[in-house]
Amino acid sequence: MSPDHHQTPAKPELAFPGGPYISVSARAIAVLLAGLGLVLGAVLVVARQTGLSLLESNAFVLSLATLGLILLPLPVLLSEHRVERLRRWVDGRPARALGLAALPLAPFFLYWAVPGNATPVGVARLALYVLVPTTLAVLLPLGRGRALGDALVVATIWLPVELREFRASFPWPPGGSGYLLVAPLAMDLLLYLMLVVRRFDGSGLRMRLRSPDLAAAVAAFASFAAVGIPLGLKTGFLSFGIRAEGAVQVLAGAAVTFMFTALPEEILFRGLVQGILENWLGRPRLALGIASLIFGAAHLNNGPNAPDWRYFVLASLAGIAYGWVYQRTRRISASALTHAMVDVTWTIFLKG
Repeated sequence: MSPDHHQTPAKPELAFPGGPYISVSARAIAVLLAGLGLVLGAVLVVARQTGLSLLESNAFVLSLATLGLILLPLPVLLSEHRVERLRRWVDGRPARALGLAALPLAPFFLYWAVPGNATPVGVARLALYVLVPTTLAVLLPLGRGRALGDALVVATIWLPVELREFRASFPWPPGGSGYLLVAPLAMDLLLYLMLVVRRFDGSGLRMRLRSPDLAAAVAAFASFAAVGIPLGLKTGFLSFGIRAEGAVQVLAGAAVTFMFTALPEEILFRGLVQGILENWLGRPRLALGIASLIFGAAHLNNGPNAPDWRYFVLASLAGIAYGWVYQRTRRISASALTHAMVDVTWTIFLKG
């Protein structure tokens, strides 16, 4: 019998022209589609809770399709071996780096197909949002003095979102719900520019949870709750009051919180900000403390009484809990889980 008969069948592969192959097994595709379906289903449930009865509307369908397509790069960018192949493909080729960075904008043509959504200001802001950090990522030097360049790239992706500069980019639906599309776009840009173009160490940006990771995430949540809830109640920032409409709605809200709040913020503040500080300072505990204060400061413009020092204090304490989990596990999913548990508990039980 020929030795060829004993060879394992090759996996289906996707390839970039002139570049490396990125293997995609049938099982991986099935898992990806299942996960994407769950996320979009959760968004659908939450959208109905907010009063969007637009399931037959072309605008709703196209917006949901846009969201699904923007999420597709994440499994690739959170895979170490696929990131390494992308690095080899764009290394020393600025045109390729810029072209690949622009790909996450392609799904927005579906959103812009809705009459009134493609405003000149809104489209221009999204285009600049990709162009400016990509240019910095390509041109700023690497090597020993790279910390400032890394920080500038991260800042140009984070600050426009933090300052809510994209309201004009998402006119539908009224009320700003379309802003949900910014979080996955920002994640795509952060991961691609930092991990692929600037070759930042992404070893902590792992999603697969182990039992010790889950235990650490729960322990961090319990520790923060033991301090944060009494402090929040004493200062009047928190008040007891149950806000829940049913198990399906709670689970859907938790999934949306994890995917569009907890995970993006953990990638930013723990995976990148805390990681940059660790590399620069060489002192992990100091880096954790500074990153937590930056995280707290980022919440000063949130809430009805902004700026609110109570929000800053509680968010900084929460940042310590999230940062501890990340340093202990080197799993971004673990700190995102703690983050989501805090946010869901606050939303259901402590907003009054």
